[in-house]
Amino acid sequence: WLCISYMVVLSQGDTLRLNPVEEPPKQPPYQPFVFKTSPTALLWGGVFPYTSEFRIMAELTTGRTQSEQISVSYLFPNIFIAAVAALSNDKLEASGWRLQYAHKFYLIRKKKFAPYGFYVAPLVSYANAHVVLGRIAAFNREYLEFRHFNINVIAGVQIGKFHRLTMDSYIGLGYRKNKALYHNSGGKIVPYNTTDFGELYNLPLNAVFGINLGYSL
Repeated sequence: WLCISYMVVLSQGDTLRLNPVEEPPKQPPYQPFVFKTSPTALLWGGVFPYTSEFRIMAELTTGRTQSEQISVSYLFPNIFIAAVAALSNDKLEASGWRLQYAHKFYLIRKKKFAPYGFYVAPLVSYANAHVVLGRIAAFNREYLEFRHFNINVIAGVQIGKFHRLTMDSYIGLGYRKNKALYHNSGGKIVPYNTTDFGELYNLPLNAVFGINLGYSL
């Protein structure tokens, strides 16, 4: 009987060891929503060199290593050119908008999560602006309409923490198509010869650079 009892105890002990209490699965860390703006866009943005840009951006993670970023901008007269025009008794008027979209792929280790770290992304942009150059054009109610489209591949890095300030800097190259239309006082719209803006304006090669500052929510 003692032998049988000893074998029963061993069997029960083995059963206990083979069926430990299961721990609840670990929850992945919270991936914050990032709200941003761009100080560099205030210097130049949208339709270079005539406009500055007030940009509002939102970045939302869609996976451990990916995120979607959308930005909406209001375009207004470039702060430097407008100041020069005012000093020379000239006139610059500008207003417009810009939309941008990027899908980010973060190049991070297994225990790291978006939206922080190094990344690469396609970036698509479209801007539309009405620009009045000079007092005569303003008097005659004539203006140029700029339509700028570009698609780029960018590389950058975003640093920050949850409930902390974030900084996102990037650089990239891509393709662009710039178009200008002339609106006269009679309401007629005709294509504008953009060779007046120089070779750089008409090149299909596009270069982008920017710094975004934000807050992680």
